[in-house]
Amino acid sequence: MIIYKCRFTGDEMCSDAFKPRPVVDNGEEIPGLFQIDSMKVNKDTGGAVDIGCGNEFGGGDADLDDGAELVNNVIDETVGFNLQEVPMGKKDLKEYLGGYCKALRQKLKDDDKVAGPDVKKFTQSAPIFCKWLLGKYSELQFYTTPSMDPDGSMAFAFYEGANVNPSFIYIEKGLLEEKC
Repeated sequence: MIIYKCRFTGDEMCSDAFKPRPVVDNGEEIPGLFQIDSMKVNKDTGGAVDIGCGNEFGGGDADLDDGAELVNNVIDETVGFNLQEVPMGKKDLKEYLGGYCKALRQKLKDDDKVAGPDVKKFTQSAPIFCKWLLGKYSELQFYTTPSMDPDGSMAFAFYEGANVNPSFIYIEKGLLEEKC
């Protein structure tokens, strides 16, 4: 399994168990970003929850425990990564992205494990994904790591179509991959 950690704080933000995939908008991939899907799970068991519809999808006659606490499997502190929602105005997002991308570019340049072409690729993709995130501002919710470091990586939650659970978007180079 691969755990994705904030390059600045070392806080865990997601894992490859969520099957990361590129962010695609109107048929075009947004470079420098990836996304994962979330779901509601039973806090006690971590198991997925049947949302109803009877046996329409082969769910059988399983009864849902009315006392079960349902939580999001990405943000919950027990079954997820303890991400904390933070309020953010559009101007705040623009300032955050500008400062974050500048600091991240320097961090990538200083990291001997990151090749020069990867730094260049990040530098070229940053204006594209920043513009895309700012354009989607009204559709996003903002999450930071448990350390609440304002300079650390963020996760951007959004709802696709009629999905009742958000997808989470991450800036790819802002995360370190750690095999465990």
